[in-house]
Amino acid sequence: MKQKILVTGGAGYIGSITVKELLDNGFDVVVLDSLENGHREAVDRRARLEVVNLSDKKGVNEVFRKHKFDAVIDFAAYLSVGESMENPKKYLDNNVGNFIKLLDVMVENDCRYIIKSSTAATYGNPPSDDYFPLKEESQKEYRLEKSALLSGKWDGADLNGEEFFKKALDYYGNIANGRTELILSDEDIKVLRTPTSIYGLSKLIDEILLSKYNQKSDLKYVALRYFNVSGATLDGLMGEDKPNPITLMTVCYWSLLGKYPPVPIFGTDYPTPDGTGIRDYIHPVDIATGHLKALQYLQKTNQSEVINLGTGKGNTVFEVIKTVEKASGKKVNYKIVPRRRGDPVKSWADPAKAKELLGWEAKYSLDEMAESAWKWHSTHPDGYQIKNG
Repeated sequence: MKQKILVTGGAGYIGSITVKELLDNGFDVVVLDSLENGHREAVDRRARLEVVNLSDKKGVNEVFRKHKFDAVIDFAAYLSVGESMENPKKYLDNNVGNFIKLLDVMVENDCRYIIKSSTAATYGNPPSDDYFPLKEESQKEYRLEKSALLSGKWDGADLNGEEFFKKALDYYGNIANGRTELILSDEDIKVLRTPTSIYGLSKLIDEILLSKYNQKSDLKYVALRYFNVSGATLDGLMGEDKPNPITLMTVCYWSLLGKYPPVPIFGTDYPTPDGTGIRDYIHPVDIATGHLKALQYLQKTNQSEVINLGTGKGNTVFEVIKTVEKASGKKVNYKIVPRRRGDPVKSWADPAKAKELLGWEAKYSLDEMAESAWKWHSTHPDGYQIKNG
């Protein structure tokens, strides 16, 4: 009998491509998505779609009882670093509060395995270059005395650092609603001082929650910290389609297609070769195969893990722009603007653990990311939208 997998956020960019990968490998897939940011048209027709928001715990429970899942792959989250600093409560409610509801439903329905979409944003800004490439245990070695959170807003007030952090922790306390098993330990709080953004903080809280559920129940997990996802399926039929894209490569192509103003370059005064931020860019198909291998590993070993998915190489913003220009044959129009709140200077992965435990390595290059993304955007200028006439 086929394994039945629930993919939350499976109508979104990475989720939909992972759904296809699961189906191609013989899994029975159900997608749970509110369609707030996802697209019904992105869901492979071989999968079943349940339109439910994770905030609706009763509705989620009904989906679990109806289908009886073997495992969950969770992509459901808000993803914008900048927005998380302007609207932190929205991110904590959704990325943390709704995640707790999902985990509760899993425990109630005896669903034991979850692959969690995490992020390199959990690493924040390492205190020295000695930490690169980033290893999964890095945060525990920083030992920050005060929170690294950059400036943001809380109830209209400008805050940063420890003051901002304490507001977020107090709010988490409300979300946890007095449940003793969800109380953050002193060690948890030390580690949580690492992220520079509320987005990164929310994802790191989720990883800590997974560990707590692992301890109190039979729930096992792999949290995959992946870096900057760019590209589309190689046939150009599936790609990123968001009303307000933040992915550098997508913003570049939207600008080339006249859908976006000049591409903003958020700071050229970083201590990097060309002054722009450095990121580890990775293809969504590589991410999808990483989730499949993580699921197979978890079910085989029953061992919970946190694992990076990245290429192990960093590229600057200007290097990405040059690659986009090469793929499209067009010149990208950009403008220099101030640094963005919550952005680290540089970030790239040590993918050794993924290779060792999962047998996974990134396959696609930055050139292939740019070429596949151009194929998608140039042939689907309106994304998944189907225009009449």
